[in-house]
Amino acid sequence: MKGKDYWYGKEVEGRLFGLYTLFNRNGLGIITSKVQHLYFTIEFWKTKDCIETIESLLLDYPISIEVNKEVYQYVTPNMKVRAHLIYRIQDNNVFDLKETDSVFVDGNMYNVLCFTKHNALKVNYTDYSNDTL
Repeated sequence: MKGKDYWYGKEVEGRLFGLYTLFNRNGLGIITSKVQHLYFTIEFWKTKDCIETIESLLLDYPISIEVNKEVYQYVTPNMKVRAHLIYRIQDNNVFDLKETDSVFVDGNMYNVLCFTKHNALKVNYTDYSNDTL
């Protein structure tokens, strides 16, 4: 939810699809008894004690963490093992590709990921429409 520090809703973006989730952007929200999953947005990395907060919850909840090229260096080995990392790459050109075109992520020589666009999980505005405060 745009402009909110935290909110609740169903996970729609990752492998924990459908779980009732507490999404955390600018601080940790209230973990109610309904919460099945914790999600930390890319903005959460800017909060005080973000690493300690995530680390303290890894054994108690399934956790998803958004990362990108800039913050990946701060992901701890424990997070890499226990959390679901969602690596964000921003490139609007991908949306102009045909469904049968491929996306190629180039790590280095002979270390690549390649998938067709139609095999990607697609999420749009209506998927987020049931989120609440």
